[in-house]
Formats: sequence, C-alpha cells, structure tokens
Amino acid sequence: MPLTTLLNGQSLPLKGEFHVRLMHEADLTACCTMLNDPQVNRHLFFAPASDEVYHGHLGPLLSRDAQRHAPVLAIVDADQRFVGMAGLTKSGDEGVYELGYQLSAAAWGHGLATAASRLLLAIGFDELSATEIKADCYDSNQASKRVLEKTGLGRTIKEYGYFENGTIDRCWFAISEAQYRRSQQVAGTVTEKPAVAA
Repeated sequence: MPLTTLLNGQSLPLKGEFHVRLMHEADLTACCTMLNDPQVNRHLFFAPASDEVYHGHLGPLLSRDAQRHAPVLAIVDADQRFVGMAGLTKSGDEGVYELGYQLSAAAWGHGLATAASRLLLAIGFDELSATEIKADCYDSNQASKRVLEKTGLGRTIKEYGYFENGTIDRCWFAISEAQYRRSQQVAGTVTEKPAVAA
C-alpha cells in the first residue's frame, strides 16, 4: 500500500529519476521559494505570500497524524532535491478530498503532476475510503486542466469571475469512487476477483 510505504519513511518511484516521499518541515524553505517564483504563482490565488503565511498553512499539514489522513507529498529528483509537491486535503464533506499540486518551473513538462495526481487518487480511493476527489484551477491554466483530465477527473462546474477581482474564472473537476473503479476496469489495471465455486 503506497501510503503505508510513505508513512514508513520510504520513497516511491514517480517517473524517470523522480520520486515522492512525505513532505517534511525541512522542505518548507524550498517550497516557499517555489511558490514565490512568478512563473509558478501566476496561477495560484494564494501566492505570492510571506514565508510565515506558507509555514502557517502548510506546517500543520505535515505532522505524522495529519499525513496519515491527508498526505502531502514532496516530489524530489535523483539528488533528493525538492522540485514540487502534491497533496490531498479533506473537504468539508465526509469522504470528499481536494487534490492540489505545484511544481517548480524547472520540473514542468515531465508529467510529474499527472503521475503524482494518479498516485494520490489511488491512495485516496484505495486507502482513505474517499468517495470523491475534486480539484479546482484557474480556467486560464490550460496545463493544469490537462493534468486533471489526464488524471481522470471530469469538469463539473465553471465559476465566472471567481478570482482576481472578477477577472479570472475558476473550473472545478471531480471523480467519484465509482468512476475511478470503472476507469481502472477499462484500463485493465484491476483484475476481477475469481468467482467462488459453489
């Protein structure tokens, strides 16, 4: 089980030379630098911000107990350098999680956000008993919309003028547990249990 492996302090291969492990407080400095990069934060409503704001928001999510129920992953390269993050957070509704990810500009174009999102879907539905996983992004963020679609989420609603004083629209994407299970069957990634002889 991927989450168990991560909670035991191990990393998991993600794609190519890149791996994921649970994010730690020691990653926050590199994370703050990433989030304050104008290339990264032009599609983030919460950035740029001070390091204190990021520490105050992310710090509580990184405790072992919090990670057990809503993992936040650090994406690292072959030299264990932080290049991005991806995570699940609980929404207000029982069984519903929100998916999020941010990557440093140097890590764009490697399929890392899609790979990390797929891993988090598996963790959410297979280990956390999620009933739905959803995500939102700027409607103008074509790359993020492609990531969500490749991950298997479908567009559910568009909120006009939600961000930046009414100038940017927000798009929501979601996938239910039933849709996730069906997509696994179609892709042939899940084998059916053999029928029990009477």
